Parts: sequence; C-alpha cells; structure tokens
Amino acid sequence: MGSIDVLTVNEEPESQVDLIRVVEEAKNYFSTEIWDDVRYIGKLKMNHDVTITTGEEHRGAFLVEKITKRIKRIRDCELMNLLLGITTDPVIAMYYYFDGNLFRRSLFLVHDYVSEKIGIVSLFRVKEGSASKVVAHGLGHNRGLVHHYKPIDLMYSRLLNALTLRIEGFCKDCKSKLAETQADTK
Repeated sequence: MGSIDVLTVNEEPESQVDLIRVVEEAKNYFSTEIWDDVRYIGKLKMNHDVTITTGEEHRGAFLVEKITKRIKRIRDCELMNLLLGITTDPVIAMYYYFDGNLFRRSLFLVHDYVSEKIGIVSLFRVKEGSASKVVAHGLGHNRGLVHHYKPIDLMYSRLLNALTLRIEGFCKDCKSKLAETQADTK
C-alpha cells in the first residue's frame, strides 16, 4: 500500500525521533499490508492560534480547524500518502452556544483528528505509554474505523487477529461486540 508521511509541528530536533518512534509503534497495531513505511518529511513551524491556561501555566494552542487546513495545504502540494502532523502542543475545538441570555464558549482538547488524506495528533497531556495508542486510534479512523471514546477503539474484526490488539487494543465493550460478531459469522 502507501506510506504515512509525518511532519512534526513546532517540535525541537531531539524529540522528532521519539515522535516518529511513536508512529512506528502505532503502525504495528495494524496488519502489515495497510502501510509500507513511515516517512519523516520535516518540521513545520507554526504560530499558535490562541493561548490557553492549564492550571497556572499559559500555553499556546492550535484550533483544530486551522491546523488541519494548514496540513491539508501542504499535502495538496505534491504528497499522495496520508500526511500526519504530530505535536506536543494542545489542539482545541472551540464551540459557541446560547445559554438562555448569553453566548458561551466551550473548549475541548482534541487528541486526534484523521481523515482519508490528512491528520493531526496532539500528544499534549498524554502519558508516554499511551502515545502510540492515541496515534493508532487516529490511524484507525484513516482506515474507516468507527469512533469510540476509549483509545484504542479499533472496532474492526479483521484487526482482532493482531496479537497486540487482542491483548491491549480493545475496551471491554468492544471485545464483547467483536466476540459476538465472530460467533455470528461462524
């Protein structure tokens, strides 16, 4: 099949290797015929869209709509493969709603957004052991898998054949649904 093209967003050189390792580990959750390899294409320097406060700390953050548009423009230039941007900065979705008398704003952290062509994964506040699962969660969406709130949610019975997924890849609900699906097909 194709490759996964990866760029890092606002990352220092020493962390690029770690981020690529995370993607390689995430790729291993899938059968080998899905992607041939992971290609690192470089670092993208971007200004943050907003500043958020987490506890006592002020951090720059990206709006999910804007960062995905920027990555899509890069992919549309010449790339044919999935282009995945990875950052340790927060990526947020901002929603406005009317609450009786006032307009209010809600902010939500986005860990992954992946479509058929582009993706963005934010490893902000993700434990080191969970980083590969969050990336695999996004890569699962690239393969058309159904969304579910617990990474890694790969509700796709063919992937259950992978030993790694059988051991740690599914939540209890998904495991029981997959067991029912496999029992029905026999």
